Amino acid sequence: MGQIQIIVEGMTASGKSTIVDLISKRLGFKVMPEEFRDPLDLLSRFHNDRRWAFPMQLNFLVTRFAQYLCASEENDYILDRSVFGDKVYAMLYYKNGYFKDSQLGCYLTLYDSLLRYIKNPKLLIVVKCPFEEIMRRIYDRGREDEIAAGEEYWRSLYDAYVPFLDFVKSEIGPVNYLELDLSDPKFIETPSMTEKFLEDVKKFFPEKNFQERLTQNEN
Repeated sequence: MGQIQIIVEGMTASGKSTIVDLISKRLGFKVMPEEFRDPLDLLSRFHNDRRWAFPMQLNFLVTRFAQYLCASEENDYILDRSVFGDKVYAMLYYKNGYFKDSQLGCYLTLYDSLLRYIKNPKLLIVVKCPFEEIMRRIYDRGREDEIAAGEEYWRSLYDAYVPFLDFVKSEIGPVNYLELDLSDPKFIETPSMTEKFLEDVKKFFPEKNFQERLTQNEN
């Protein structure tokens, strides 16, 4: 059994996928992308009717657990979100009344059972971004279900993510981590910023020859 190399976490539109793509292209990691669509389109259903919160989160939990296990078979994968972030959403939905007590109990029982099979990642990257910038990005990319969710929903999710790092430590114990501020929308276009970040990431993987991996990836 291998180990997840990197997990990138953060709320919607914080810049997770941008960072995953950067690390993958520059350092040669394989990408296990966030899977948030399904044949029943539960995410869209939820944004239009909160009663779909419970089946949606169960689907996300099982899907992300399966992805985690698949990615754990090798020592080359980076994940865009994971089961840890999924619980943040579930607890928020319960707080907001979208889950019944019995539904939360079912979810937590499954979550706790699955967590026993998960090995800590080598590095957790927590992406942060001001709420105003997140809302700008949500409107700019124009996904109807996200816009329909409303600013109040996104604010509550933003607040729920503030203590994310402490939450993960309480779930899985000590973990190597980096916190990345993506408040500057020009981060990805500024070499001095991206290079410093990539050098910080490399420090957690002294055993890897990234130049060699990058060359192989380009070929």
